[in-house]
Amino acid sequence: MRNIAIVDDDANIRQQLQSFLKKYTENFGEDFVVSEFSIPEAFLTNYKSNYDVVFMDIDMPGMNGLQAAKRLRELDEKVVLIFVTNLAQYAIKGYEVAATDFVVKPLEYTKFETKIARAIKLTDDRAKSPSLLLRVEDKMVSIKMEDIRYVEVQGHNVYYYTSKDTYRIRGTLKESAAELDSNEFFMCAKCYLVNLAYVESVKGNVVTVAGQDITVSRPKKKVFMEALAAYHNKR
Repeated sequence: MRNIAIVDDDANIRQQLQSFLKKYTENFGEDFVVSEFSIPEAFLTNYKSNYDVVFMDIDMPGMNGLQAAKRLRELDEKVVLIFVTNLAQYAIKGYEVAATDFVVKPLEYTKFETKIARAIKLTDDRAKSPSLLLRVEDKMVSIKMEDIRYVEVQGHNVYYYTSKDTYRIRGTLKESAAELDSNEFFMCAKCYLVNLAYVESVKGNVVTVAGQDITVSRPKKKVFMEALAAYHNKR
């Protein structure tokens, strides 16, 4: 059972997305529980992290979709976010709020089918996310790799910054890199290993990862950008 939220001020678009989801169910047997919201404020009020996929219109009166998405990411970093828009120029902005995809108006079922299938696969992959076992002081702590935003080394200490907490262990960044997926994590400088999923922006040699500015070493900038592009292309 997949929990879906549709946030759009246009009742016709909400109805069309509902019909597309129903057709997908008929074709592939997926079951959806769908909640509709005509304004993002209603969606965000008392938000609970029980949605698998959120379809969010961008062009809405009052709080627009980009503003709502930024607020959503403060509440839920993992939910799959798909923008619904006829404003193609806003597509690049989705990068800042980790949007998974875009559905462009006028809506077409064939394209929608591809995108919802990709979203479902992503939620399934995340559910199977591998964990990392760390020795933190006198106890062992298990953390999901997808929750790690970035890793930093300071002297002989390695810090794992996650969505919930920060963990310090003894070790080297090279040892940490060997334990993490090289397709998901990139050593952008001698002191930092970043999760590509949390990269919000790149300006010059400064990469913003989950709100933290990290400088990419010049020799690694080109390879880093290639790794970032490859990561997003495979999603």
